[in-house]
Formats: sequence, C-alpha cells, structure tokens
Amino acid sequence: MWRWCKPDTDTHDSTIPTPASAPVQTPAAAASPTPQAAVTPTIARPATPFKIGVVVAQTGNLASSGRRHIEGMQLALDELGNTAAGRQLQLLPADSAGNPDQAKTHVRRLVESDKVDVITGFTITPELTAVRDYLHEQKQVTIVSIAGWPPLTRDPKVRSPYIFRSSFCQGQYEFIQAKWAYEKGGYRNIALMAPDYTTGRTVAQIFGDYFKKSGGQLAAEVFPPLDTTDFGPYLQRILQDAANADAVWAWFIGADAIRFMTQYQEFGLKDRYPLLGGAEVGDDPYLPEVGEAALGIVSAINYAARYDRPQNKEFVAKFQQKFNRLPGHLEYWGYITVMILAHALETVNGDTSDKDAFLQAIRNVRFQGPMNEVRFHPEAQGVITTVLVRRVEKLPDGTLGNVVLDEYPNIDDLSF
Repeated sequence: MWRWCKPDTDTHDSTIPTPASAPVQTPAAAASPTPQAAVTPTIARPATPFKIGVVVAQTGNLASSGRRHIEGMQLALDELGNTAAGRQLQLLPADSAGNPDQAKTHVRRLVESDKVDVITGFTITPELTAVRDYLHEQKQVTIVSIAGWPPLTRDPKVRSPYIFRSSFCQGQYEFIQAKWAYEKGGYRNIALMAPDYTTGRTVAQIFGDYFKKSGGQLAAEVFPPLDTTDFGPYLQRILQDAANADAVWAWFIGADAIRFMTQYQEFGLKDRYPLLGGAEVGDDPYLPEVGEAALGIVSAINYAARYDRPQNKEFVAKFQQKFNRLPGHLEYWGYITVMILAHALETVNGDTSDKDAFLQAIRNVRFQGPMNEVRFHPEAQGVITTVLVRRVEKLPDGTLGNVVLDEYPNIDDLSF
C-alpha cells in the first residue's frame, strides 16, 4: 500500500493555489560446537516492541472520534503485519474522554511507566495544550494525530523539535472554504455556528475573516456549548438575527455534529439556508445515521472516501473489507500516522536509541498515501495536505455520499 519516495528539497509557497477540478527478525542460527568443547547455543533476542501510546476519547461525547481514529491505525497495523524494521508495533490506547486532566494523567503514565516510544492522538485542543510543555520537557517523540491547535506548528515559541502533527491545523480548511463560498458558491452573507470552546471560536474566526476579506458579510455568530443536546434555541437565533443570510456555516464534531445536522432539518432551516459544513458536519461515516438531513451539505477537509486516486481506492477497499463502512478523515489520520512511524523505523533499521536520528527520519518521511504524498513541512513539522471541497449527494445506488467539487493541493500550516 505504501511506497518509498526519494526525498527532495521542499519549498514553501504561502499563496493559495488555484483549485483543480477533481474527477470525482528471525532467531540467529545456533553456534556450532568447537572441536575442543561443547558450547551452549545462543539465539538472538528479538527486538523490543515499539510502543505507540494513543491518547484519545473512547468514552463520552467524543467516543466515536477516538474509536474511528484507532480503527485507521489498526488497518495500517494489519497491512504491516504489526511489524516494521524487525520491531513489533504495539498500540497502547488510553481513554482521555475529552478531558484535559485525564489526558495529562495518561500521558504521564505512558511516558514514565509504560516507556512508550511515541505518543499520538489528542482528540481536542484542550487535551493537547494540557500536555504540550510536559512532552517537550521530556523530549518525548510525539505525533499529534487529531487536534489542530494552530500555535503547535505555526508559532515558533510553541513548536517543539519533538512534536509533529499528521492531521491538520485549524484554519487550513476554513480559509479555503471561505474563499470557495464567496468565489464559487456565490454566497455573500453567511451566519456562523460553532461550539463555544477554543477550537470552535478559532475556526469560526478564521472562516469569518477570510469570507470578509473575499468581500462577504457575516449575518450572525452563534456559539452553543460543547455537548449541546438541544440546538433549538441557537437555531432560533439564526432565524431572528440572520434573516438576510444566504447560507449557514456550522462546525461541530462527534455526537454534536450528528445532532446538529438532524435538528437543522427538523427545525426547518435546511430548506431556507444552504448548509456549509465544518469539521464532521457532512462527514461520510455519519451519513447512514443522519440520512437525507445531510443532503447538499458542502464541506472542506483533507480526506474524502471518493477521492479519485489509486492509493485512496486501495485504502477504502481494505477499510471497507475490515470494518464494513467507508473511512473518514479520523481513520485516514490514524492510518497515515502508523505508516509515518513505519517508514521512519525502516530508515533507522528499527534502532531508535539515537533519538535525534529517529526524529530526523520522521522529518524526512515521504511516501504516497491515500490523498497525496505524505511529507512534513520542514519548519512547521505538520503534514502538507490536499484540501478538498465536497458535497453530499445521492449516489446512483441510492445511498448518500460526498462528491468532490474542487481540490487545493500543497496546503501547509503556514498557508494562511
């Protein structure tokens, strides 16, 4: 599935690319006795396992996010036969439950007691911000594989040589979606909705700023609490404060995203305001549950199951065979994270005793993944990605699925 690519010099282009229309260790032999005396045969000890600590929510409102992410990792482990460069790959999941204190407790245990080789995961930004300083001080090799806290890769004062990110940076999708909404969607006045916590407000601000820079206006900004069960009062505010809006942009994750999509239709807004989806609003894994309430949602993200690329078709087929459903971005991030580690291990022949050499091996990783060539930005240490704009449509077989409308390649954490 994964293929080696020869590294070359990476250049950073901060301009926004023009979108391209998308088609849719075996034991050693025993020592031979010498003629003088019998010698006890010796067998080489197998290499110690390479331990991957995964701190994600597995219970609570964000449980589906953590579960899906781990499934992507499991698929990669299956492909690799659970080994890389002679090292057994061992996954050690820990349930953060979306709680920063719980995440901090698990990280300390994984580092100090379990002696993991790498830490991955972090479902939401508050989990990541709670442990960033500790991970840096411990010089713990870390690949953040979900949370998109911008300063981690964008701020030179917050970056760490020990911390990479394989998922996304908050704003990577939103700045492109905002420009697309104005230039291609034809929208001029949009209402924003996002959960009332750091990430929700950050992405809403980025979308809003770029939409206004493009020439648009914001009709209203509404921030329900995280874990909202009844969106009615907040949808009512859209009706009251944004009567002149020609679309709504909404960013929600996990169970919140499912409830929001369903209630958006039930409340009667779907026919009145086209819905632009952020995060998991309109994401493929939720479509069977949400049904036609998701029809027409236009979203921007760095993964789509129907993206027309041979590596992605292979990834999707294998994931469907194992889990009987389509993968989404969380599964994709989990998958490429394990593959990144496998490539880096091959580079150092499985020997991670020289931490600096292993870190450099991660920095130099390049391989063809499902969406694009997987590689890190040399300064930000975040993956360079392809951002897709897609729409939920009814497919020929009667099911719902995201169809790619536009693609924007080579988007890194410093592109906006």
